[in-house]
Amino acid sequence: MATQRKTVERVKITDTFCRTATVRDGQRVTVYSDSETRGFCLIVTAGGSKSFAARYTLGEGDEAGKQVRVKLGPYRGAGGTSVSEFRKEAAKAIGDAARGIDKASKRAAIRQGATMAQLCERYLKEYAPKKRSADLDRRRIEARILPAWRNRKAASITRSDIHALLSPIELGDESTGQRPAPYEARGVLALVKKLFAFGIDREIVKAHPAARMKIETEAVARDRSLERADELRAFWALTDGDRYMPASYAAALRAQLLTGCRPGEVVGMEWAELDLEAGEWLIPKARSKNKREHMLPLTPELLAIIEDQRVRWEQEQTEREAAGKPRRSTRYVFPALRGGRYTDRQRAQMLDAALDAYTAEGHALARFTPHDLRRTAETIMASAKVPREHRDRVLNHVDNSVGGKHYNRHEFVDEKRAALETLQRTIDARLSNTPSNVTPIRRKA
Repeated sequence: MATQRKTVERVKITDTFCRTATVRDGQRVTVYSDSETRGFCLIVTAGGSKSFAARYTLGEGDEAGKQVRVKLGPYRGAGGTSVSEFRKEAAKAIGDAARGIDKASKRAAIRQGATMAQLCERYLKEYAPKKRSADLDRRRIEARILPAWRNRKAASITRSDIHALLSPIELGDESTGQRPAPYEARGVLALVKKLFAFGIDREIVKAHPAARMKIETEAVARDRSLERADELRAFWALTDGDRYMPASYAAALRAQLLTGCRPGEVVGMEWAELDLEAGEWLIPKARSKNKREHMLPLTPELLAIIEDQRVRWEQEQTEREAAGKPRRSTRYVFPALRGGRYTDRQRAQMLDAALDAYTAEGHALARFTPHDLRRTAETIMASAKVPREHRDRVLNHVDNSVGGKHYNRHEFVDEKRAALETLQRTIDARLSNTPSNVTPIRRKA
């Protein structure tokens, strides 16, 4: 059935756009063609919404002869973009089209495409679970990517946008107190590259804006360690109760030093993972970086820290009851205020604030990160002559040798317990500034 046409004398849109127009009636929209600029039109839906568009036919290139209609933007009355501005945009799009350049369609595709939030959501659901870095990717997406680009269209992200995201991380930003973190910048860039590679594979985007990008700051190996007696004593004072930070996080930092575990493994410790009678902590593979279960023996000092946590939590709930408030439950040994788990951001802020308060009182302790405690634990064990193989087992490093991967199923329980006890004795000796009387662990014949 032929489309009906009728001509109306005037179509009043604004005082500046009131022209003779041709009306094309359809089931869904009515199109009013502008008499001043051929191809410029107003589209009105059955619901009454209005938007401007450009209609044209590509004149050159691989798609010559292709008919295109691209929306330029909504009509929002006198307070919105003026009709004359839309008319100029339409004229430019039509002129480009005559030369085979379809920029308007590309811009429209960007506007209509997936947002970065949607790309990240699909990445975390469809791809990240297959990677060991899934948890770290999620944390970086939530802390770095989404705050900057959440509602941006993925196809609109440019190299300049990526540089703007990475520069404050790599070089630091005095306005926000961000210290230079080139390692973190490298990690964020690697994540951005993975996101857009995934987007190309899933046909969410067509181009990779981060291709060949790199962080220019030279990588310097981290070597911060707190094994000196004066620093260990300062650390012990910093983590004494709740004077400088919440007591549960102070206890978690001590537990990390005494186990050599990764920061997230310690703050994520759950009561269900502990066998207190056997004195063992089993980190499930879901929470282990190398996706392998990791059993750690618990020294008397660690057991005491864990028991103190139980007593403290129970006291807090008793006080809540006395105040007429409901009790809270938690599955974490080192819970946050409401019983949940401390986030990376919370832990970083608490440690920075604690160090500021500690040094403001005239004490000396250079800044450190939670991961530096893991390095400290290994350094102390090495100085006490704990064999490297036993240290690796304590730290859950992967043995990639053929024998280690396929044949050696010895759990090294005794060796790990001895290594952690050596670590504990050495720390105790340095805290009390007395000789350690450490008996080196010797390899079995």
